[in-house]
Amino acid sequence: MPATVHHVGLQVSDVDRAGAFYEAALGARWMVMPLAFEGPGAVQAMGHEGVKLRLAMLGLGDAMLELFEFTGDVVPEWAQRPRDNRLPHLAVQVDDTDEALTRIEAAGGKRIWPEVGRFGRARVIYVADPDGNVVELLDKPPADIAGALLRWFPQATPTGPA
Repeated sequence: MPATVHHVGLQVSDVDRAGAFYEAALGARWMVMPLAFEGPGAVQAMGHEGVKLRLAMLGLGDAMLELFEFTGDVVPEWAQRPRDNRLPHLAVQVDDTDEALTRIEAAGGKRIWPEVGRFGRARVIYVADPDGNVVELLDKPPADIAGALLRWFPQATPTGPA
């Protein structure tokens, strides 16, 4: 079986609010309601002794979005860095980019790009969730995006089996 995207984890300041945002903005569905996560499992996952957090999981298509909120006094250094760039980001395929943008903004998200742009045949825009996590909205599947890149850069065409 080929690998497939299972889930993406995002750090948020409030799991309940973030979950409600993704539910309203992108139609995500709760799969695991917010729960307290601490002890050896949290230490292993976050790589820091004494860490406490809340986590939740929401379904997006066949994949999940895992939300993490640090709740204790111990927050790893890497989790304290500001997020003010476009990488990493969560890319989400939507039916209608403009309509999804309207829902994102109504739910408290903000545009990073001033307007919806084009990438090949896809209509694309970068936005930020209320915690500053970057989300890219696209209205075409991954094969269309890869196809556009390969048209522009044919030297990047894989030579092995697909």
